[in-house]
Amino acid sequence: MSNEREEFIYFLQELKLSDIDTIISRFELYYQLLIEYNQHINLFSRATPVSNLWTHHFLDSLLPLKVIDFSNKKLMDFGSGGGLPGIPVKLAIPSCKMVLLDSIHKRARATSEMIIKMELSDCESICSRLEDYYSDEKFDYILCRAVKMERRYYRHMKRLLKPEGLMLLYKAKDYNDIAALKPRELIREDFSYGKRVIYALKPSQF
Repeated sequence: MSNEREEFIYFLQELKLSDIDTIISRFELYYQLLIEYNQHINLFSRATPVSNLWTHHFLDSLLPLKVIDFSNKKLMDFGSGGGLPGIPVKLAIPSCKMVLLDSIHKRARATSEMIIKMELSDCESICSRLEDYYSDEKFDYILCRAVKMERRYYRHMKRLLKPEGLMLLYKAKDYNDIAALKPRELIREDFSYGKRVIYALKPSQF
């Protein structure tokens, strides 16, 4: 067992999630699928050792679970890429509803196929630009990881979020793109591989 996988399992135990063995088996399948699809489509950096998926991507994706319960909530993963952070959140909290939104057709098709292979319900991958996407049901949370926020996004985020909803932004180095909005810092962690911060923005802030 790799040190990275051990670190991820320890993190799951800290979260006190139920049926951790089942959750780990789900992540094992996702891990294999990501590696398989990444040979043909760039879903994560090929310069990254695959063992780092457990920490740099899976653990990182689940950081909001330390302070937020996503059970039975509706979430969007904006700029999902290879399904990160949306799929890890869905694997850990099966009762949430998840929409993976990405404007790159190849990536959206890959995550759609992975969803089918993992037999995930209430989880769909949609190929669309944010400004062209509409939903009849508003979201409780919008997750933004490895996405540089632009002013043009905000009005579309506002129409898609519930009034009491939150945009959660994953940042590793700086937050200059959102600093002017004065986001609330939810979590700050210093890992062996770098700093991670999760910020929250209410619709009234943008």
